[in-house]
Amino acid sequence: MMKKLTLALLAAGTVALSAQSSFAQKWADLKMTIVLTGEIRKAETAKVTDPGCGVDSVLSEALVVNPSNKGIANVVFTLDTRKKKLKASDFHPDLAEIPSTKPVLDNVKCVFVPHVLTMRAGQTLEVKNSDTVSHNAKMAFFENKEVNPVIPANSSVEIKTELEERAPTPVECNVHPWMKAYVFVSSHPYTGVSDENGVLTISKLPAGMPLDFRIWHESQDKSIQEVVVGGKKQEWAKGVTTLELKEGVNDLGKIEIDVSRFRK
Repeated sequence: MMKKLTLALLAAGTVALSAQSSFAQKWADLKMTIVLTGEIRKAETAKVTDPGCGVDSVLSEALVVNPSNKGIANVVFTLDTRKKKLKASDFHPDLAEIPSTKPVLDNVKCVFVPHVLTMRAGQTLEVKNSDTVSHNAKMAFFENKEVNPVIPANSSVEIKTELEERAPTPVECNVHPWMKAYVFVSSHPYTGVSDENGVLTISKLPAGMPLDFRIWHESQDKSIQEVVVGGKKQEWAKGVTTLELKEGVNDLGKIEIDVSRFRK
């Protein structure tokens, strides 16, 4: 009798574990290549007036397009939590904690590097100056305290963030007015920025649930609402689209954006 009871309990435990595992959150990776349709505009050139910068001119990064594949750099694609907030269980265990690492925004030959930086609210941003001339980094945050530190040559300063920002924050150097970058402070780890080939990836997203995503670029005309995905036209109202990702890699292929969607 005892043996039968033990076997019954083991069987019940196996069923419970099986049911529990069937409801366990699964995870997805998202990939896309964002490309321009239409003629590539010639980037404007800014004259550099400070000889300490080590260069005579810099190209504008307002719209950077790879001439070989027309990939658009510095496009942000981020989980939009304005309507639906994520629960703690919706975060991958590897991404649940706010990273202790400090993202770095550098000054190199009087250009901010990277041009678009993403970070989690609660992280500390290190603004570095690899140049031999001084810079400042004015950040007009809405939710966090506005800052404008001076960064002497070959030094750095730290800027603590606490709250999510509703929009990317411009970074400017008043000493060198052609310098500009953007810092994107989010409450979650699911933000991607397209690279020099237009490739953008976001890893370890929750699979099997509808998720809102928002697309942004500094030179967009209002919002990017008209796109072509996999050869088919789509309307992303106010730059927002809803995706339900399957477990594993989800490659959307080419996301085509017409040049008319960007300000001249």
